[in-house]
Amino acid sequence: MAGSKILIVDDEIKNIKLLKGILFSENYTFCEAQNGDAAIELVHKINPDLILLDVMMPGLSGFEVCRQLKQNGKTKSIPIVMVTALREKEHRLEAMQAGADDFLSKPVDSTEVVVRVKSLLRIKSYHDEISDNYREIAAKNDKLLELEKIKDGLMHMIVHDLRNPLAALSGYLELALLDQDNLLQNQIECLQNSLESCHELNDMIGSLLDIYKMEQGQMQLDLEPAALDRVVVESIEQFQFKAADKQIAINFERRDRDLTVSIDRKLVKRVFANLLNNAIRHTPAGGKIDISAGSDPANESLHIEIRDNGHGLAPEYHQRVFDKFEQVKLANRSGHAIGASGLGLAYCKLAVEAHGGKIWVESDGIGKGANFKFCLPMK
Repeated sequence: MAGSKILIVDDEIKNIKLLKGILFSENYTFCEAQNGDAAIELVHKINPDLILLDVMMPGLSGFEVCRQLKQNGKTKSIPIVMVTALREKEHRLEAMQAGADDFLSKPVDSTEVVVRVKSLLRIKSYHDEISDNYREIAAKNDKLLELEKIKDGLMHMIVHDLRNPLAALSGYLELALLDQDNLLQNQIECLQNSLESCHELNDMIGSLLDIYKMEQGQMQLDLEPAALDRVVVESIEQFQFKAADKQIAINFERRDRDLTVSIDRKLVKRVFANLLNNAIRHTPAGGKIDISAGSDPANESLHIEIRDNGHGLAPEYHQRVFDKFEQVKLANRSGHAIGASGLGLAYCKLAVEAHGGKIWVESDGIGKGANFKFCLPMK
């Protein structure tokens, strides 16, 4: 390509002049060296686009020059054409093993020289363009990661500071409810609903703070032996009234007598509560939720399943549903609200993985229910 820099390395001036003469009409810029050491030094100075390299030279041979340049990260992408009078197959093989990109035999054919050089320069230009694009993308990606880190840190500070005014608001509502004798029934209900909303918001803040800690690897697990079936029963009792309002039947099956596992009880109970709450939200009135817990001796783990007969999920959402804030987007596309804030399932994923377990969802599609599963290692 016009303007490309070509380094010609040969210990005989007449050979350098010959190659320059063949390529003169292509408007290349030429540099020259007459031994291997000078060639290597010049390559680092001018960064040529292509090298025409003689094999038989005093001092460093062309094979050794080629080998050194191809082993250097800064020069390995420069195309090298070995030019030699050697014709045996083993010499061609040695050139390829040294890293040469092509091979020309002396006496050189002018047409062959022009064609080979043009072809390799074109490939080099494509390589340079891809490298430039990659560096640009990498720089933008680094910037995005930096901005994401700043955003997460800012969000963490804001969310943490929300707790103080929220605690004050909850306190005032509780004080007002202490004087129910002087309140109308609808006023009491409004205050109770407001207080419940404060509690929900406080739970959301707690989820955000915990998610941040788990993402940063700062969550310390308080591990202790616990009966997993007891955790499930407590969560069912917690949401029994909510299920009863929709006439949803909750069935729990213990597949094993001993379901003891070492866990952070508070985190795992919250995981199950989030999944059960999610199932109740998406199960239609009069529906049912089937829960099962059992051991998997082959994988040394305990498994929990929460199956509902609600809206279900299309296959493309099975992984994305656990992404933070992703649920709101999915609700807009599928027509059904996947979650309240997009935090519950993200919290579940991080908490389960913090225990060394995994969580996933299975669904045959929209209208066919969903089966959320997670497993925890027994050891």
